[in-house]
Amino acid sequence: MIYFTSVYEDEPTHQVMLRLYQFFNVSFSESRAVPCRGKGKIRKHISGYNNAAKYNHYFVITDLDDDYECAPSLVSNWLPGQHSSQLLFRVAVHEIESWLLADRENFAAFLSINKALVPLNPETEIDAKGKVISLAMRSRKREIREAIVPIDDYAVTGPGYNIQLEKFIRNSWNINSARKNSPSLDKTMRSLEMIAVHGNR
Repeated sequence: MIYFTSVYEDEPTHQVMLRLYQFFNVSFSESRAVPCRGKGKIRKHISGYNNAAKYNHYFVITDLDDDYECAPSLVSNWLPGQHSSQLLFRVAVHEIESWLLADRENFAAFLSINKALVPLNPETEIDAKGKVISLAMRSRKREIREAIVPIDDYAVTGPGYNIQLEKFIRNSWNINSARKNSPSLDKTMRSLEMIAVHGNR
């Protein structure tokens, strides 16, 4: 069993990480959770996580947003030079929601919308969170609309946004389907597969 310290921006990302560990059955588990409430704290401490990964496995996920052109440019800017073999530092392109949208069939069923509305290439969505909200507006389920869609112009998301996404991640998200439509998720899965076999990335 390999135990990871999980470092993440928000609770949906944490739930994604827990599902990824669960996917590998007895290979992985979480030893410690480090919620960062945004990417600023991750960037500030990434060198420290890299140093700590000399002794323990660290799994860090941030998102690309629109700050960088591609994931490699973010990684090289935040953490130039040698990375510890026990640090798994991955970027969800462009946001963690893109990994959920990549499971098109199940996400459409979850929102109760036509599958054709879910983007074929979710990593091309610069604002994946906004895409989820726009899709939820078309949901046939009132509870989905009320939970996910912002209630006014001052809210970024609806009052139950995280709760609904976490429910989808835990109960419906098909990782194998999603990785086919998300290169950044597939890259993360291939790294985890390598760690499961060899003990490092």
